[in-house]
Amino acid sequence: LRDNFRLQPGDLVATAGQVLELDCVPPLGHPEPLVTWKKDGVTLNLTGDRYVVTNGKLRVAPAQRSDSGLYVCVAANMAGERESRGAHVSVLGMKLDLHPHVPSASNRACKPCHLHQMLMPAPVPEGYLVLYRSLLPVSTSWVQHDAGRELSTIIPRLRRGYKYEFKVRPYAGVTQGVDSNSRHLWVPEEAVPSAAPRYITVSQAATGNRTMVVSWEPPPPEAHNGIIRGYKVWDDRAGSGAEG
Repeated sequence: LRDNFRLQPGDLVATAGQVLELDCVPPLGHPEPLVTWKKDGVTLNLTGDRYVVTNGKLRVAPAQRSDSGLYVCVAANMAGERESRGAHVSVLGMKLDLHPHVPSASNRACKPCHLHQMLMPAPVPEGYLVLYRSLLPVSTSWVQHDAGRELSTIIPRLRRGYKYEFKVRPYAGVTQGVDSNSRHLWVPEEAVPSAAPRYITVSQAATGNRTMVVSWEPPPPEAHNGIIRGYKVWDDRAGSGAEG
């Protein structure tokens, strides 16, 4: 079990009633480590409906003020146990002030009582993180891209033919806010790869003199322009070809 978490949980500020999500991608290990979570040093009981762990991510819904605390992601397998950095979670509640009119002696009922609702202020975002991952043809872990204060950004090195998921998270200092809703994007393919297969070798097969084995490696990843679905092999001397 390696030491470094591939994605650490970040500090979070939210309001009561919202959905809390804390990301965690554990270190690589064999066998694949199991992820659990601790709050203030105590392992969370996941048998209820409020706490759900999916692919390492902790989801708490709906958030309550009692959910404030220090959260740690724990990865464990037969080889050992690793703990992530502590993520400070603050759930801001709503303060209700009830100011009734003083009733007269002849009418003790409270007519109309005034209800004032105030939300505790949340930190003003200092910047935004764009989180993205591949969904198809392979699923990958979330990658973070810091966009700073900009309200748009360019995500480089996306692969053609892949489907991606994106979301945005505000932050102030080391404190991170609640994720936006997510959006999906399929990056269109181009007609053909822009480079040829590499390291082609030809050798005689063990089955007989008239049988040859041709092997190669794919083009460089940046040249794929989509998902390579097959190869054609041609023998120009014989005027014949094969594909697979």
